[in-house]
Amino acid sequence: MKQTQDTAKLLEQITALSHQYGTPDYVRGGGGNTSVKTAKTLWVKPSGTTLKDLRPDLFVALDRAKLSRLYDIVPPAESAARETVVKDVMGDAVLPSSKGRASVEAPLHDSLAATFVVHTHPALVNGITCAKEGKAACQKCSPMPFGWITSIPATRSVCRSGTKSKHLRNPPAASRP
Repeated sequence: MKQTQDTAKLLEQITALSHQYGTPDYVRGGGGNTSVKTAKTLWVKPSGTTLKDLRPDLFVALDRAKLSRLYDIVPPAESAARETVVKDVMGDAVLPSSKGRASVEAPLHDSLAATFVVHTHPALVNGITCAKEGKAACQKCSPMPFGWITSIPATRSVCRSGTKSKHLRNPPAASRP
């Protein structure tokens, strides 16, 4: 896919955000993902890379129409078969000009309304969300509404759950950088 000036600008912006949030305050190792999207294409951080080391040319471009096929599939009951189906659909959505493998969380990023998506895995937040009463602790501490996804299998299930939460689809303005 030939890059336009608009695409190059979007990729520069998401790269800058990736570097801003790719610090130990927000992530450990490669934890977290960033993406930017247009009506037709989603660019997402590739698996096996770190936010702080990203470059615009490393983002994996996916065809959003092909990626959206995940919503029309009746998933197999068996976990490994389900993940194979998701991997195949995601692989088919990767545009030929891209190198690398898209993050498993690309469908979640695609399902969110925001043009730019940054999600990280800070140790403190992971500690709270993995605690027995984590949701209650977050509700007590958070000054704004948030989405809570219970423990469910990754990938397709997460993006389906995310589309059911009005705060994940359309987060309050105060939560946007």
